Amino acid sequence: MSLHRFSAITASLTFVLLVMGGLVHNTRSSLACPDWPLCYGSLLPKMEGGILIEHSHRIVATTVGLLTIVLLVWLWRRGMKWLGIAALACVIAQGVLGGLTVIYRLPTMVSTAHLAVSQLFFCILLYIVLRTRTAVAPSPLPDNVRRMTAWAAGLVYAQMLVGALMRHLGAGLACTEIPLCRGSAWPAGAVPALQLHMFHRLFALLVLGYVIGTAIVTFRAARGRTVVRALAVAAPLLVVVQITLGLYSITSFLDVVPVTAHLGVAALLLADLVSLHLIARGPLGVRAPAADGPYAAPVTT
Repeated sequence: MSLHRFSAITASLTFVLLVMGGLVHNTRSSLACPDWPLCYGSLLPKMEGGILIEHSHRIVATTVGLLTIVLLVWLWRRGMKWLGIAALACVIAQGVLGGLTVIYRLPTMVSTAHLAVSQLFFCILLYIVLRTRTAVAPSPLPDNVRRMTAWAAGLVYAQMLVGALMRHLGAGLACTEIPLCRGSAWPAGAVPALQLHMFHRLFALLVLGYVIGTAIVTFRAARGRTVVRALAVAAPLLVVVQITLGLYSITSFLDVVPVTAHLGVAALLLADLVSLHLIARGPLGVRAPAADGPYAAPVTT
């Protein structure tokens, strides 16, 4: 198995882990195992109900952690040790934050930081996936494309943090009216929970507008580059799906399926924009294994 394929598998499993983390919260299984790192003092408790969901999440998280250690060793041998160190540091921080979430009974800021670090770890893995490819890539895209894709990814990341804070503060149903609340986009005298809820809605519209603009600019600049154009088209479509799931989450009174899918699509959107930005930056200068020696000449990705 190649390093590129191994890193892609690790990134894919991390995406599954992200969705499982959302499922843990959305099914109210976060404290199904009241202790950490064990569950009721056991490595393998009786897997049923909330314990099945929560402990499965821990098992997958442990697997991702072990894969990250292997990835670190592999990257170190390829002369990319700092990428491996960054990935391992994030996964360790993620594990610690997960433990603190349980030990201190779901503190809002720790739970929000847990999501923030998880998405950062996911982005690092995406960079590693692209960094370890051995195919030659075309030249960089224009500066405005690189700038806009970076901002778009940053806005989506910020929106995910706002959504996580809203969720952990219990503000997801602060307003059940759609599209306005009390007949206004910003109700007068709204309590903080409602303000946060409406800010999340309004910020989603800002993200949609910016992503559409980014997609148009990127699509026009990527003539003859099918993958880049496909990613550009996918970005605003994912935002529309994301907004639809957000509205459905409200009308369904936070049903598990749309709320969990809301997080999953957000992660896909972030992955799409981060990938677009990395590709727009052009060749990454990977060193590929040689057939008759430890390394061949540098190639681009």
